[in-house]
Amino acid sequence: MRDPTDDVALMRPVIDALRASGTDPDKVLVRVGLPPGGLPAGRFPHAAQALFWKAAADECGEEHIGLYLAGHLPAFNGLLLEYLFLSSGTFGEGLRHALRHVRLLSDTLCADLDVEGPRAVLSLGRQPGGNRHFPEMLAGALIRLFHALTEGRFKPHEVRLMHAEGAPAERYQAVYGCPAVLGAERYALIFDAEVLDIPSRHASPDLLRLHESLARRQLAVVERLDLVRQVRELIGELLVDGGATLEQVAARLDMPARRLRERLANAGVRFNDLVTDYRCRLAKELLLKTDERIEVIVERTGFSEPSTFYRAFKRWVGETPVEFRRKGRQDS
Repeated sequence: MRDPTDDVALMRPVIDALRASGTDPDKVLVRVGLPPGGLPAGRFPHAAQALFWKAAADECGEEHIGLYLAGHLPAFNGLLLEYLFLSSGTFGEGLRHALRHVRLLSDTLCADLDVEGPRAVLSLGRQPGGNRHFPEMLAGALIRLFHALTEGRFKPHEVRLMHAEGAPAERYQAVYGCPAVLGAERYALIFDAEVLDIPSRHASPDLLRLHESLARRQLAVVERLDLVRQVRELIGELLVDGGATLEQVAARLDMPARRLRERLANAGVRFNDLVTDYRCRLAKELLLKTDERIEVIVERTGFSEPSTFYRAFKRWVGETPVEFRRKGRQDS
C-alpha cells in the first residue's frame, strides 16, 4: 500500500502561523532536517507530520499545538482551492468544486459533503492513528476560511475528531466556536446546510473555468508522480525476488504493460531508467552503510552474475564497487 503524501502548500500557512505566534519557524524546520528559510517545493510523506508537530510543540512550549496555531492562521492562504471557492456561484458550489480536487493538498483528505436535513456534514477522512495536531489545526483552518467566505454567516455546530484523547473541552470551544466530539468514527465538520446557498460576491464563470482547468492539470501531475512512486516501490519489492520487469510491475498494478509504458512516458520517465536508478542507489547504500559481501549485494540488486554487476556499477559510478566502498569509508 502506497504511503500517503501531503503537498507543502498545506504546511506553508502553518509556517506563517508559527511566525505570527512569535516562534521562529526556522528552528522548527532545522529540527526536522530541513534548511531554514521556508519549505521546499513538492510533496512529502504524511508520516513526517508527526516529527514536524513535535518540533513545533517543543519550540512553542504548547501541548495542544494544532489548536494553538489554528488561532494564528490567516483566513486566506492563496491556495488554488480557495480561488475555486471565490469564483463559484455559491459557497456550496465552491465547496463541491474544492472537494473534487482536495487531493492536491493531501492524500489523507478523502473529503465528501452530505446534507442531512437542515445540517450539512463535511467529512474529512477516516484515517485514524498518527498525531492529533494536524486534524485539529485543519478543522480550525477550515472554520476560519468558511467564516470569511460567508462574511461571518458560517457557524459550526460540532467538530468530530477520531482521536480519543485531546485538549480540554473549553479549549476546543474557544478555537472552533463549537464543541468537539472525541473518538468519532470519522473526522467531520457539522454546520447549517442553508449556508451552502450563500452567493459568492466574487463569482465569475470565466475565472471558475480557469481555476478548474489549473486544478485538473495540477491533479494530473500529482497522479503521474504518484504512479512513478508506486513503480519505484514495486521495483524494490520485486528485485528482492531476483528481478523486476515491466510486465511484472504492470501485473501488480493491474494494468496492461503497454498502458504502464505509456503512462510512464507521459510522466517523462522510462521503466528501464527507474530500474537502473533504483539498483544504483541501493548498491551505493549497501556498499557504504553495510558490511554485506559483494555477492549478497549482487543478489539484492537483482543481478544474476557478479561480473554483470561490476560492469554496470563501473558504468554508473566510474569506479568498481570495491573502490567505491573503500573511498566512501575513508571520507566518512
